[in-house]
Amino acid sequence: MGKRTVWGTLLLVVALGTAWFMPAEAKPGVQTERPAARLVEAIEGSGAEGVSVEVRTRISLGELSTPEEVKELASLWAKRLGFALSEASWVPARDLYQYQILSSPHGVELDFQVTGVSHGNGIDTYLVLSIKGNRNSLPYVDLIQKSHEQAFRQAGLVPQFSTCIRGMYNGKLSVDQQEGRILSIFSALHAKEVERMQDETVVSISGFTPEWKPFLSLNGQAKMNLQIATHRDDEAGTWITAGMPIITAEY
Repeated sequence: MGKRTVWGTLLLVVALGTAWFMPAEAKPGVQTERPAARLVEAIEGSGAEGVSVEVRTRISLGELSTPEEVKELASLWAKRLGFALSEASWVPARDLYQYQILSSPHGVELDFQVTGVSHGNGIDTYLVLSIKGNRNSLPYVDLIQKSHEQAFRQAGLVPQFSTCIRGMYNGKLSVDQQEGRILSIFSALHAKEVERMQDETVVSISGFTPEWKPFLSLNGQAKMNLQIATHRDDEAGTWITAGMPIITAEY
């Protein structure tokens, strides 16, 4: 884990400490639909293979009083999002309650969770939704995300999804080669570099592209909606991980 985890965590804290998703103005003629597909295309164009995609959101559902209320609220949201209640698991513990449903339609892995965290005055509840797929199932990932976004909005919530895409280059790339692959993707996406960090095996570059709308505001100034990191694996090849607007997993 080491520096990869530290860098990812620090950048996430900095970004989320300043602003979350904000609307960016799209330039005329610029592709703004299906950003995940656009990013996959750019990553594969740089030579990466075995691309996987995860779309994820986390929403606070407020404070409740009893575990029974947590389970009831979780069931309600499962119905709204189209999950089969017969497949649900419910794990009540002393201070943590978890309601989970796993399913895999059209080769897409769905993980629906509602978690309750007990404290002195009640139970804080959170909904976490993960949609995982690959290059072939990407259209279904997109459709499922749009369907769930609509369900959230109909309930008066504004979901904020992050996208993480991962692949691998054959061969152990040097830092200069890693930088070259990342910058080629930036060029394909008309992205401008905002920030970079690197060491002897890892390169991480963040930037802004007008190709999709959501972005983070860093320190109230620079816009950022793209982060790409590479990591040379001594036992495999070289991993590439891209996040919109930021990588939210280890890289």
